[in-house]
Amino acid sequence: MLHKQKMKVTLLCGISLSLSLISGCGAVQVPKVAIIGGGIGGTSTAYFLRQLFGAGKVDIDIYEARKIGGRLATVDVAGRNYETGGSIIHPRNKYMVSFVKSFGLKPRESAKGSLMGLWDGSKFVFEESSWEAITFIKLLWRYGYGTFKLKSYIDDMLSKFESIYTLQNKGDAFWTVSELLKAMNPEFDSDRRIKTGMGFKKLGFSDQMVDELVAATIRVNYGQDLMVHKFVGSVSVAGASGDLWAVDGGNFRVAEKLLEASDAQLVRDRVSKVSSANDGKLIVTRQGTTIENDNSDLSRTYDIVVLAAPLQTNSDSSIDLSEYRDKGWAGPYHHTVSTVLQGKLNHSFFGYSEKESMPDEILSTAAGLFFNSVSRIQPVDYNKNDRASDVWKVFSPVPLSDSELDLLFIQYNKNSVKVNDWLAYPHYARLPTSDNFRIHRNFYYLNAIEWAASAMEMSVIAAKNIALLAHKGLYGEPVRAARHSKMIHGLEGKPFDEL
Repeated sequence: MLHKQKMKVTLLCGISLSLSLISGCGAVQVPKVAIIGGGIGGTSTAYFLRQLFGAGKVDIDIYEARKIGGRLATVDVAGRNYETGGSIIHPRNKYMVSFVKSFGLKPRESAKGSLMGLWDGSKFVFEESSWEAITFIKLLWRYGYGTFKLKSYIDDMLSKFESIYTLQNKGDAFWTVSELLKAMNPEFDSDRRIKTGMGFKKLGFSDQMVDELVAATIRVNYGQDLMVHKFVGSVSVAGASGDLWAVDGGNFRVAEKLLEASDAQLVRDRVSKVSSANDGKLIVTRQGTTIENDNSDLSRTYDIVVLAAPLQTNSDSSIDLSEYRDKGWAGPYHHTVSTVLQGKLNHSFFGYSEKESMPDEILSTAAGLFFNSVSRIQPVDYNKNDRASDVWKVFSPVPLSDSELDLLFIQYNKNSVKVNDWLAYPHYARLPTSDNFRIHRNFYYLNAIEWAASAMEMSVIAAKNIALLAHKGLYGEPVRAARHSKMIHGLEGKPFDEL
């Protein structure tokens, strides 16, 4: 009889362990989660975890030594703030759109009359008109039927892409980027093994359209050329079409609101190491170098850790991941430079007189030029009563010299020049050897998604996926690899306490 009672208690404890963290077989311990990185990916992960677990049922720490928002950065020029990082949102980015509405934010007013031109290094090969009908005629004249075909292609791609929202709403989660893309549409994963130039031309788009229009979007959005894979190339074209918008006050405000809504604890410090404890938990060690942190409690133990910062092979990471680093998540990131300044564009450099109006969003189409794009930009708090902006943003492969700035601008305020020199997104000519969202048991890597495409909405989709994986892992639920494949059991399907 005693033996049977003991077995019953053991069984009950075992069942409880599958449902929650247990101390003995009594008080429930709230799971602890560390998120490394306070950008849009890290803060949206915290937000989704809070939604899934509920109030008071998970403790979340976000480690971020710098400003919340990450690459959604701004700079001050002449007393106004301007976006230097992620600056546009597509109207079909459903997560970003819903965040803005839920948090009571609003779209920024857009300046009227901005015109785009494609520059091949010696002349404009295409210029928009202030009349939409004339612009359309000019597109037809230069690119023919491909104008309709490209719009149809992007619309079809976005419709397939939107299936991820339904899948995630049902609770589907995916261990790899490949599985996630296949779940939206198998072609999306296949497109990562095709170069953009070749892929678009095989679809019947003319050399002229691909070499000019498609190439220009890739250069301005990713600083690269037609050798990037076709999925990111398609995302780039989609990101240059539609009624694009930004958040009033700055896109970083979305990340700030996500942090607030998640009820996560912000730890303003850099993480120096992540390692495994003997009991299967994870140890996060911070540097303890920021002013508001003392040197006590430098290491904390967590049940789940999410790395929401990129692993780069061409940059010395400040985080020691030596226990896990040999499995191929890291890859080279592309070097790009953003220069923001107040000045007057040199019309003569582009073949115009100073009195003539000309495009104020200039996208280069050719490799080897010293700039990728030159654009007039508006402050993050822009309204229709503001006068025309005299602030410009130049994307270039390397920092601009004084002589190059003198070519682009007949005059500029040297004190206004703000340069952001960074590894902003993956170098898409090659992929890392692993696209797994999981580095180790209960240790997840959000930025694996960037190797499909680097964009705000992509980071949020990855955040939702990782939140679902972590929640399922805690409760021992199996994870569906993709709608085209069977359930994964074994390690991934085991209860939280067994992982």
